[in-house]
Parts: sequence; structure tokens; C-alpha cells
Amino acid sequence: MYLKNKIKLFSVFIAFFLMLFSFSSCSSKTEKKEAVVDEISDSLIKNMTVGIAKTTQVRSEIKLTGKITADQSKQLDVFALVAGIVKEVNAELGDYVQKDQVLAVIHSGDAADYSRQYIEASSTYEEAKKAKEIAEDMYASKLISSGDYLQAKQEFNKADAGLTKAKEMQKIYSTSSSNPSDYLVKAPIAGFIIAKKINKDMQIRPDNGDNIFTVSQLTDVWMMANVYETDINKVKEKDTVAVTTIAYPDTVYKATIDKVYNILDPQSRVMKVRVKLDNPNYLLKPDMYGNVVVNYAEPRKMITISSSALVFDNSSNYVLIYNGGKNFIVQKVDVYKTIGPKAYIKSGLKENDRIVTSNQLLIYNTLTNN
Repeated sequence: MYLKNKIKLFSVFIAFFLMLFSFSSCSSKTEKKEAVVDEISDSLIKNMTVGIAKTTQVRSEIKLTGKITADQSKQLDVFALVAGIVKEVNAELGDYVQKDQVLAVIHSGDAADYSRQYIEASSTYEEAKKAKEIAEDMYASKLISSGDYLQAKQEFNKADAGLTKAKEMQKIYSTSSSNPSDYLVKAPIAGFIIAKKINKDMQIRPDNGDNIFTVSQLTDVWMMANVYETDINKVKEKDTVAVTTIAYPDTVYKATIDKVYNILDPQSRVMKVRVKLDNPNYLLKPDMYGNVVVNYAEPRKMITISSSALVFDNSSNYVLIYNGGKNFIVQKVDVYKTIGPKAYIKSGLKENDRIVTSNQLLIYNTLTNN
């Protein structure tokens, strides 16, 4: 009885072993199956595309947050150069202004004084000019000495220098032609008003150091992105980025990092990187928030194929290796990661393998069902 039970137990064990071996063989066939299948049509093969497996540098992505700012190289602060009372304000935040457009008018005693100096310099110049012309005629007629003639020329040169100085002051301290006491605040460049610190009837003191307007050309802007300490070693200048904003989530701006600020903010513990973005339609506005996806190189190389070539089945990834005609290999692969159109393969492929990148699912189903 004991011997009979032992034989029975041994038979069960053998049966289990054979079943396990059969399953293992079936599984290994799924991992790598080479076949020539007549059911695959010539038109399907003709219309499929094939890519070559190549060893390339592995690239990865990190996501950063950031904020749009004006391009500081294309913006100017406007200051009041005189003391006085604000009489008019002709521009508001967000307005587009032309170069030399009057932004505000300040009623100022300083402006009146500069206008008076210009009028006096003009009068002195005219008098000295006439005196020099008379002296030239008299010197030619030998009615005056050369010393008197040289003195008249010196007085004219002095008056001319005074008028030139007064004209330059007029350019800096622009005044109204109708009212010399009105100082005109003009836009130094064409652009948008992105900051305004002036209101009507405000008293202006030129020694407070604050600008009253900021004008910026927004044809291009900066995205200032935040990099945390853990990611600092992954980011460098010239890395390619894809920028999206909360306002326009479906619009992707392709650019590169053009500057890395190699200091950390002591409060937020982040480092800033700058991305310059073209903004011809003025869609991007200062202080908009957005996301920056940085594509950077990892310190390793791997076999790289098109991510469209992957077939996911039974919790594994497969590709089709094409050997010409109707000869295909169903190959299981270990995928390291996929980034956009690329898939990096840890194992399962070698350099120059020909990989089916379109219609592969139809061919895969035909192969695995035979």
C-alpha cells in the first residue's frame, strides 16, 4: 500500500513537471518567434515602414515651472527729470505707445527755467552773430584792429557753445511749445506700458529715484523657470525645451535655455534659467505662469528605436524584426523609457536591427495567431 501511494505521488510530480516544461516552452516561443507567414499580404509589407535600431545618447525630461517676464534688454524705465505737479496722464497700463509719444505733462518751475535759458541763449547767439559779421566788415575795411575782430569772434564762439548746450538741455528736458512751464514726459521707445507709478495732481520729486513708467517691446519675452537643487546637475545652456502656459495649454513653444543663473534664491532654494521666446502676436504677457519641459542628455547610451514600433501584449513589450520577404521575428524587449517619438531599449535588440514601425500590430497578430 505504501509503495503504491509512493508511485502515485511520483506520477503526479512527473505530470506537473511536464506541464511546467510545456508552459515554459510556450512562453519562450512568445518572447522570440521567427516565422514566414504566407497570410501576410504583399500590400501590407509594401506599405509598412522599417526603422534601423541605433545606439544613441539617452535623453530624458524634467518639468519646471516658471513665469513670463519682459525682455529686459528691450525695455526702458521712464523717470521725471524735474520737480512739479502732474497736469496730465495720457497713458495707462497695457497701452501700446509710439516712440516720442507724450505719456504725461508735469507743470514745473524747473521746466520754465530751462525754457528761459534757451530763449536767452538764442538771443545772445543772434546778437553775437551780428556783432561778428559787423566786425568782419570793419576789419576788412581796416576800421578796427585785429584784436577787436578776434574778440568779436570769441564772443560769437562763446554764444554758439551756450546755444548748443541750451538745445541739448531742451532735448533732455522737453517742454511744451505752447507753455514753457509744462514738462513733457515722452516714450523713449515704441512698446507697451508694463509699469505705471504716476497719477494726475501727484507731486513729483526727481530725487526719489522711482521711475514713473516702464515701456517694453514684447515682440520677444523671457520665460524664467525654477530649477530645484536636485535637478541643477541636469540642466545646462542650449538644452532644448518645450514651453506651455496656463492661458494657452495647447500651444507649445519650442526653444532653448539661453542663460543659467548660477546662484540659488536663499528663500525659495531654486536656481533660475532663462528661455527666450518669440512673441510676434503679443500672446505671451508678463507675469503669465507656465511649464517648461527640459530635454537633457543622460550619461549613458542605449539602442534607440521609434516608440511607434512597440507592441504591448501580455504585460510585455515586443517589436518585429524584419529580415526581408515575409520573414519576421517577434522579439520581446526591455524598455528603459520612452521620450516622445523615441524608445530606449535596455535589452532584446542589437545595432542595425531592422524594426517595423508601422502596420506592426496587424503583422504581430498574424504571427502570434499561427
